[in-house]
Amino acid sequence: MQGTASIELVAVEVGTERAALLTHFDAVDTKAGVVLGFAGAIAALSARPIGPWSGAGLVAATASGLFALVSFWPRKYWRTDLDALRRKYLAAEPVFTRIGLLDSQILMATRQHGALRWKVGFLKLAMLSLAIAVPLSALGTTLE
Repeated sequence: MQGTASIELVAVEVGTERAALLTHFDAVDTKAGVVLGFAGAIAALSARPIGPWSGAGLVAATASGLFALVSFWPRKYWRTDLDALRRKYLAAEPVFTRIGLLDSQILMATRQHGALRWKVGFLKLAMLSLAIAVPLSALGTTLE
């Protein structure tokens, strides 16, 4: 089959990219867990008799916790359907099988990248809300 000389290079790159995406997923989940913990602590500290500053801090901390929780929510893990692989490719030419697998893995990586962008967006919102909650709660503690 013509044009398949670089198939192994593409396969290595796809594998590297999928591994990097999974590592990034883990890092985002870890950060979301930390933000969720801090947001909970700020919310608990702000929940005493509420004035305007501490009330705003409580709202921002609650929003931060909710955004972090959404970011932390588990996502689908895309994998190869082994039964379909057997049915479709068992008797096929190896190069055809390799191209089919690569196409599937590229599609999985594309979907993972989209899900990761979504998680990162909510993590950014959680961090921004936490950055707003901390000074508001500090002002509430000082001024109220």
